[in-house]
Amino acid sequence: MSAKRSMTNHSHPKNKKNSAINRKKKNKAKRLLERKQRQKKKRKARIKRMLLEFGLSLFFLGVVLFLLSVFTFSFTKVKGYSMIPTLNNGEWVFVNKLAKPKRFKLIVYKDAKSKETSVRRVIGMPQETIYYKEDKLYINDTEVYERFLETEIQRAKSAKSSYTEDWFPKITTIPKGKYLVLGDNRPYAADSREYGYIDEKEIVGVVEMRVLPIHQIQQF
Repeated sequence: MSAKRSMTNHSHPKNKKNSAINRKKKNKAKRLLERKQRQKKKRKARIKRMLLEFGLSLFFLGVVLFLLSVFTFSFTKVKGYSMIPTLNNGEWVFVNKLAKPKRFKLIVYKDAKSKETSVRRVIGMPQETIYYKEDKLYINDTEVYERFLETEIQRAKSAKSSYTEDWFPKITTIPKGKYLVLGDNRPYAADSREYGYIDEKEIVGVVEMRVLPIHQIQQF
């Protein structure tokens, strides 16, 4: 019995040691778990912050692009067949709103009444005299060559017809602040010959590039 008590007394410190080791292990595991939980919370907070920053960035980018599109550029869809062969129905063009209209440049303008946008080519500038005779353009009594219509004019000559009719019975002077615009598809285009001059206030901008379809991207 004495020996048994002695063995129990000897084993007691060992049990305490084991208990202490177990407590340390539990505390260590608890600390590891708490650390993982803190790291998980930090990750979640970081992800939320990143998503918030990304969302704000997209929002401000959208605002900037909107303001740019309002004041500097826009994209316009070509409607109709008045600009064939240069532009076809359904194609999209990039429009520079800051550029000034120049002769033979393509412009987008918005009809004051219908609010519809159209693409046409500037032929006559404000306060110029202009007329067509035998498929030749005369501005201020000087012939101006329309290089962009060279192929079409040659085809018309071969067919013994004219591509642009002599549609002015006399020399016409374009009023101040107005532009004369024509479609490249002269025999069938609806343009200044039908609805008159375009007011400078109706001009949205200058066409810089065809952007769609992608395989026909072209700068003008």
